[in-house]
Amino acid sequence: MNLGNYRCGLCNRKCIDRRKAARTMLACRDIVTLFLAWLVAVARCQSLPTRDEELFIHQMKNPETFHDSRLIPDGAEVKAYAMTSSLSPYFFLVEEDSTALAITVTPCASPLEWMLSGPIYDMLEEGSASGIEQFEKQWPQRRSSLSMGSPLKTYIGQNVSTHSLSNSPAGIYMLSVRAIEKDSSFMIYATTTPNSDRIYPVLPSDSQVDVTAVRKNRVSLAWKASVSDTVYKQPIKYCVAMNTERNYPTLCSIEARLYGDRRPVVPNTGFGFSSEKNKNIKESRKNRKRKNRRGPPSNGSLLRSESDITFECIGTKTLHTFTDLEPNQKYFFDVFAVDTTTNRSTAYTSVEVVTRPSENDEKVVVLKDGKIIDSSVRPSQPSKTFQIDVGQKTKELLATVQPCSDPVRVEIWRDTELVKSGDVEDLQSFTINNAKGIFDIKIVGTLKLTTHFRVFATTKPRKYPYPRMPEDNRIKPFRNLRECDSLTVAWLISSETAQYCLYKREDTSTKTESDGRKNLRLENTCHGPETRKKSEKVFCQKVHAPSEEDTVMTKMVTGLKQGTGYVFDVYVSRDGKQSLAYRSVKVKTKKYC
Repeated sequence: MNLGNYRCGLCNRKCIDRRKAARTMLACRDIVTLFLAWLVAVARCQSLPTRDEELFIHQMKNPETFHDSRLIPDGAEVKAYAMTSSLSPYFFLVEEDSTALAITVTPCASPLEWMLSGPIYDMLEEGSASGIEQFEKQWPQRRSSLSMGSPLKTYIGQNVSTHSLSNSPAGIYMLSVRAIEKDSSFMIYATTTPNSDRIYPVLPSDSQVDVTAVRKNRVSLAWKASVSDTVYKQPIKYCVAMNTERNYPTLCSIEARLYGDRRPVVPNTGFGFSSEKNKNIKESRKNRKRKNRRGPPSNGSLLRSESDITFECIGTKTLHTFTDLEPNQKYFFDVFAVDTTTNRSTAYTSVEVVTRPSENDEKVVVLKDGKIIDSSVRPSQPSKTFQIDVGQKTKELLATVQPCSDPVRVEIWRDTELVKSGDVEDLQSFTINNAKGIFDIKIVGTLKLTTHFRVFATTKPRKYPYPRMPEDNRIKPFRNLRECDSLTVAWLISSETAQYCLYKREDTSTKTESDGRKNLRLENTCHGPETRKKSEKVFCQKVHAPSEEDTVMTKMVTGLKQGTGYVFDVYVSRDGKQSLAYRSVKVKTKKYC
């Protein structure tokens, strides 16, 4: 930014001696440097805020010092205003070398473009003279080494953004801010003690807002409590917002939409006369009453605006249900943790939800990433819908359906678009590339029977809970190797390390061998070997990454009864993963030998 654009205003400032300013008007660079030296002098004569509470309170009682000098106080959040037509400069003074520094910018009504640079002016050597006098003495020697600083951070967006330095040199740092969409207020917080400050509520490591239930006219949300509440015991309340247009990343942006975003009025505390103090007290009372009428709602009070935003503070609860919603409508939900003593806030990760259509009032089950859900459909409820929120960042979505008895129909939707579909008889996965937003997984029974199944979805492939199965998962009996007391069976194995277990049981059904497969499919194949009797176990063997030539496992089972039917099952498993069952086979020993 060219600070020379400010020379007309700077030269007219009364605090600069006009005779001295005239001698330095030969170059724009001289004027910029005079202005920076004036900032140093003003900062020192105003006793720039430190962690000293008395000085901090003094600065808060005289807020016009920030608007006059654009010098950001150390350790206090201030409200500023940015234009779309030009960059607005603000300054922060670091008085000692090797100082920690953190600057946080919070947009309100518009996304911002901002840049932090510095130090744009090294601190002058300490002396008994004033800042201007020191500058005049040291300027001839320091002129050649003047540096406007280098950019430390640039940012464009509407989210809260912070830049931290653990070891910053002394000097003046400049924050240049421009509004992108429209002139807008924004908040600045700068501190040289970031390690001890906890000015904003601290969120838990998992800051995602979870959707616990979705109906045609209501949505239920839940979230984890703020660390500031559970660990630091600070007074934290939670505020929730809902609208049909977009998510709001800051509480400041919500308030700007609800109450408007006027340019802040520069306060004037006057010269300390009693008449001025009384007038300021009356104005403060009026402003408080006006703020109470227009400000954020207190706990439990609901605020609906003309912009279709519903905003409510709900106290210390970490769950909330929005009611009276429209069917088949997309809603955007935001949750904020708010410190009740300072009114400063931090936003949780937002979420968007589509309510159910009015003609279908079935309950939607929310899937958690990486979790398996056991469920079923029945004649009275032939379909069931599961919902997963991938988020706004593009990811790969993996959805897996495992029928436990009969085939099912699977449909995966995003809004009104059918993304994937198919009839599923065995474990089957559906991969959706470049996925983002909310997906509905609809399971429909294909028979008029109660059908059990499992459903799983994840955006993290390492969470896939099943071992790998060969494409052909049948168990093949060798009928020419049948004997009166033994049978031989074989099955294909995968190329990964896994354990295979063979189980047998007598076939007590009256079904013939020709329709035995149909009979077996009615059993729950999602059950693992843990449900089997120990006496039914034949053997277990762990196979370590077999070669391509060694992909068949064969086993002769002895000690069987003559002329008796048996059902054989094979289960494959890996450490820490689910077990999968091969297709059961039914075979009978010879009756005559």
